[in-house]
Amino acid sequence: MKIRQIRLKNLNSLKGPHEIDLTAEPLASAGLFAITGPTGAGKTTLLDAVTLALYGRAARYGTESNPKHVMTHHCSECSAEVEFEVSSGVYRAVWERRRARNQADGKLQPAKRYLYDSLGKPLTQLIGEANLKIQELLGLTYDQFLRSTLLAQGDFAQFLTAKANERAELLESLTGTAVYSRLGRLAYDRFNKCKIELTTNQEGLDEIEILDDDECEKLKAGIEQGDQQRKELTAKLDAGSEMLRKIINLKEARKKENEAADGQAEITIERENAKADLERLRLHSLTVPFAGDLGRLEAADSNLKDALAASEQAEADHATAREEQSAANQVLRAAIQTAIATAQRETKESGEAVAREALTASKAREWLDDHQHDEGLADQLVDLVAAIGELKRERGTLSTNWSDWSQAASEILPDNAITLPECLEPIEESELDRVLDEFLDQVGDKQKTLKALRKKSGKQLERQAERLEKARLAASHEDHRHDLTNGEPCPLCGALEHPYAEGAAPSHKIADLETEAGKAKDEDERARTAEKALARTAQELTDARQALNTSLREFATRLKTLETLLEPFAARTPRSGDEDAFREELQEREQTYREHCDSEMTAKTSQSDFERKAKAVASDAEALQKKFDNLPPLPEDLELEPIPEDLPTVPHSEQIHTEAVQLEKTTSTQASDHRKYKDKAAAALDEVKKKLRTAVDQSEFETLDELRDARLAPEVAQEIDERDNRLTQRATTANALLEQAQKDIAELLEQDVLENQEAETFTAAQDQLKEQQETLLKEQTHRCTRLATDNSNREQRQSKEEALEKNRKDFDVWSQLAELIGSRDGIRFSRHAQGISLEILTRYANQHLARLSDRYRICRDEEEELNLLIADLHQADVRRPMASLSGGESFLVSLALALGLSELAGRTVRIDSLFIDEGFGSLDPETLEIAIAAMESLRQDDKTVGVISHVGVLKERIATQIVVEKQSGGISQLRILPEVTP
Repeated sequence: MKIRQIRLKNLNSLKGPHEIDLTAEPLASAGLFAITGPTGAGKTTLLDAVTLALYGRAARYGTESNPKHVMTHHCSECSAEVEFEVSSGVYRAVWERRRARNQADGKLQPAKRYLYDSLGKPLTQLIGEANLKIQELLGLTYDQFLRSTLLAQGDFAQFLTAKANERAELLESLTGTAVYSRLGRLAYDRFNKCKIELTTNQEGLDEIEILDDDECEKLKAGIEQGDQQRKELTAKLDAGSEMLRKIINLKEARKKENEAADGQAEITIERENAKADLERLRLHSLTVPFAGDLGRLEAADSNLKDALAASEQAEADHATAREEQSAANQVLRAAIQTAIATAQRETKESGEAVAREALTASKAREWLDDHQHDEGLADQLVDLVAAIGELKRERGTLSTNWSDWSQAASEILPDNAITLPECLEPIEESELDRVLDEFLDQVGDKQKTLKALRKKSGKQLERQAERLEKARLAASHEDHRHDLTNGEPCPLCGALEHPYAEGAAPSHKIADLETEAGKAKDEDERARTAEKALARTAQELTDARQALNTSLREFATRLKTLETLLEPFAARTPRSGDEDAFREELQEREQTYREHCDSEMTAKTSQSDFERKAKAVASDAEALQKKFDNLPPLPEDLELEPIPEDLPTVPHSEQIHTEAVQLEKTTSTQASDHRKYKDKAAAALDEVKKKLRTAVDQSEFETLDELRDARLAPEVAQEIDERDNRLTQRATTANALLEQAQKDIAELLEQDVLENQEAETFTAAQDQLKEQQETLLKEQTHRCTRLATDNSNREQRQSKEEALEKNRKDFDVWSQLAELIGSRDGIRFSRHAQGISLEILTRYANQHLARLSDRYRICRDEEEELNLLIADLHQADVRRPMASLSGGESFLVSLALALGLSELAGRTVRIDSLFIDEGFGSLDPETLEIAIAAMESLRQDDKTVGVISHVGVLKERIATQIVVEKQSGGISQLRILPEVTP
């Protein structure tokens, strides 16, 4: 994978469009180039553009997808674009984000992702599709891309000095081997699950009961015997079933005969009761010829009544409509007058609001002009907060290191340690070296003094020991003193003088000499202990000196960086302990400046809105006055109603007035039409009455009212007619049923069918046989059910046994796997996988370390599998801890590890573009030269390496550069060196 072009627009401090073409000179042939610029200028933003375009994420924003704070302030859109080349061709990935209405204060819209081939054909336009396609083309996930292409030195510097558990977490994060922890936990959990399933299935198998063979045979024999008994009972029941059927039929026939006779009597009574209704039905049938004329009479009468009611209602509606028209005219006049007054008031209020908002905007602008130095604070706040945190951390480290050093110094030379400075912050490194040299010289003087005292005590101890030994020797030869002769040598010591030869006792007792010898020995041990303790502390102070110098340099660097960042904002670096308050003060200043910007913008927007509103309201008032002048006058005799407090709006009032005018016209027409219809209905009624009276005079009815009374309602006439038909039909049916029942009785009696007591005795005997049959059936069912249940239990038990056997096999497999790699926290398999990953990483790293230095090789600790040691090839391959490396040496080792991880993460993908972020500040010129030469050697593998740094020596050593230059207002621009002339 090789990056060809990077394009970005409005990302962080890089406002506007920017383009870096790695296929054009001078970058195309450089192989190694530097991305330089002051802290906070926007160097890392170039790497953000790469990961945004490819994956929609940026490392500095953590796991957040499509970060919302990446857009440059006061901009309405931002984008990142990368053209890259893989084995399948050249592609272009695009990420962009906009604000609503294309306005800087608009709501932030969702991000969009696009992917195009070399011909500009879109491959995807959805974020999910873009992620999958990018991973398919590059062969790298986002985390793998960070580990293989964007190399952060800080992670490996931390990795080198971390403890075992911390190194395990870092190694898992760097190499992406977290899956092995999950596999270890999965093996452990699956083993426990299989164990539970095995126990559960075993318990379930034990709960299934089956019958023994003897009981099964008894049940089968009982079923055979019961089948035989059932056949015998069935034969008996079948033999008596015909007689039983005839007995039942005879009872039914007797019952039907009685029911039919009772039905005939009931029908006779009902017909007698229905005589009056049947007579009414006969008279009703005589009115049928007059049905048409009666219907027309009723219709004409109804029409006249309806016409009278409608005419009265129409007149009332017309009167109401006239009143509503006048009331609507009155309300409309009042609504227009009220609207005119409201418009005049709103015009005045809008004018006052315009002046008020103009004053607010002016005050906000005046404040912004007075605080111009805070304008770029928003763009630099992230870098300032980071710089303050780094200063606080380095200040704490320096204070801790100096406190430890001073404490150790006061323990060995308390009087001299008093003169040491309390704080190192105002001290230059050369002054610190002078102070340390002076104190260590004083320590050396004390070492010399202690050494002289230790020699003196040693000699004293030797003398006391010699005296004691001689005294003991002399005491052991007390019996031989009388043999000594003056002038002749002692056979023991060779002395010619023998002061104790005459029996005189020695001048000192052996016990006193032993006491003196013990004191001399104690004094010698104290001198030796003091000398060793001083030597050990002196060595510790000497060893800690480099850390002090490094801490002081780091502190000075962080202090200088923060001072540079604070210079545009007229602020001084915070004192020790004030860092958090100072950070909060900067954040409050940035927030206050942003609030005043927002206040000015809001006030200007409101001012424009109120000006437009004032013009619109004035125009509305003029139009309303014209409408009022064009309204018709109110009637002079109109009694005005009080105007309601909640007047409708003018449009609503106009609508009501228009509807009222139209309603008055409509009701007037309707009242006239209903008066004419009423007269026609009265004439039609008179004509129908005259014709019907003539016809009644020639009928059985004497008067028109008698004819009307004889008329039945259709449903009443139908009900009486249906009642007559039902009675006739029931009588016919009852006669037929009675004849059939008498016939059936005669036929059954001819067949000698049992009746009365004999029939009851026979029926009871048949019922007893049925009960015996049902009891036998229940017993047979119970036996069959038990056998079926047993068969089912046997099948279920067999199935359970097969499943249990499978569970046992699974349990054996997962038991072995859990024993090998399983653990509750997954650490066992993870440590094994991390060890393998560390071995591979070490092998890759040593290949690069050989280019960087011929002295060192990285090796693993045999006692601790995740611990790394450094082998010194110039010192007989001696192995020592990583902490023993100097700052420059640690950088070379961490660089080798970073390059090794790049190959490890992309071992299935060729990585031709690398970016190394910082880490060069601790290198001496010689080591820096070696590191640059090693990175230039990557050119042999056709790799392009970009180094991000603000180290001056690095900028001088690497000629090809992408320079990020700070401009005013927190904005930066890109410039490529050396500039190519056309």
